[in-house]
Amino acid sequence: MIFFKTVSIAMLAILTFTSSPILGAHPSSPGQLQEGLIVTRHFTGIWDQVDQEAQGIALEVVDQADGSRRAVAYWYTYGTDRKTAWYMAIGDLLANRIEFELFESTDVGFMQDSIDGNPSVHGIGSMTIVFDSCDSGLVTFETNHEEVGSGSFQIERLTSVMNTHCSGGISDDMHVDTLYGTQRVELLRAHEGFNGSGHASYRDFPGYMEFEIEVEGLDDGGYHLYVGGRHIGPIGVQGGRGVMKFSSPAGDGLLLLNFDPRGMRIEIHDEAGPVLSSFDETFEIHGHGHQSDDDHHYGCGSHHGPGNGMHGGMVDCVEDGDFLEINVDLDNTGAIPGALGEAEWEMNSHRVQFSVEIEGVPVGSYTLFVGGTPVGEIEAVEMHYGGVYGFIRFRDPEVYGMKPLDFEPRGQTIEVAQGNTVILEVEFPME
Repeated sequence: MIFFKTVSIAMLAILTFTSSPILGAHPSSPGQLQEGLIVTRHFTGIWDQVDQEAQGIALEVVDQADGSRRAVAYWYTYGTDRKTAWYMAIGDLLANRIEFELFESTDVGFMQDSIDGNPSVHGIGSMTIVFDSCDSGLVTFETNHEEVGSGSFQIERLTSVMNTHCSGGISDDMHVDTLYGTQRVELLRAHEGFNGSGHASYRDFPGYMEFEIEVEGLDDGGYHLYVGGRHIGPIGVQGGRGVMKFSSPAGDGLLLLNFDPRGMRIEIHDEAGPVLSSFDETFEIHGHGHQSDDDHHYGCGSHHGPGNGMHGGMVDCVEDGDFLEINVDLDNTGAIPGALGEAEWEMNSHRVQFSVEIEGVPVGSYTLFVGGTPVGEIEAVEMHYGGVYGFIRFRDPEVYGMKPLDFEPRGQTIEVAQGNTVILEVEFPME
């Protein structure tokens, strides 16, 4: 009979994640990316063995100290003596499956004192979970254990972490405090004597990510998209133009974004090899979009001046703990009925931020003017809920997802224009 000492094994898992060469994270193998969902943190929960009585797996998807992800599973079952038995597994996430090393714990008594190094823990084989959806999967195991042996069983989700939603795409692993924005890289000719160009864009919003490839000037036919050396899928070109779109969660007409394009070289191949490439230009990673206010050295109390942005020229610095905010709606000029907009200025002792949001407009690009000077482009995109939304954010000090705030919006005319037509405007107040 095998009793599993949960607390000691959990501590072993923590130590293993940071120090064990045997159980260290393994890099993904090269080759074509598997289609369909990927395992994310939202697979954490209790999984029931649907064909067996009162047995199942408690699964946790966790971060390691180096930022990589792994999984820990506690398999609760029964021994031949019909008493409870526990086994633990530590594994790697590979697309829609988790490949585990399986362990048992022996000769541990009830409430026994902890022993350094957990000498009672022994490897007994392997276990693999392959998920066919966010709510079901197949477990297979192979062991040298006389009672456990080898076999397989179906699992279904019994519980999930509160306030989580599983889509099977990479947006499931976004940090709750992600700083979001839009990035773009150009795709250039990979060799001489070849026509064509293109670009790739990446957008992330809270709980939503989007990746798009657009090429033009290519001969009509079939091509292939590669990201970081992995074959993602075919892209067709007609009339010299081809488009491929991904999102997480998957939207209507969009493929599921089950890979991370950030930090990766993006290429378009024909049968002979790459024809377009981003070369060394890649989307910024910034730790899954997470960045803290502690990542700068700006101190409001130590700076003075007219307040022109520029990483330390804020106007009217405030004391620690204080907060100032100006929020106004933009007026519709009538050029696009139904267009709405909002402008907001915020300041605390560590940063100043200015943002403009628009909605109820056609999908497209809109220029933001402050005091008659263009300061940026607002990309209005169709969201997964069906509406069209666009935003632009400025900040001093600058962080990922926001542009540098090197102008003073207060007391200025704020305008949003499409081409030469102003559609939204307001006189932004000083206070």
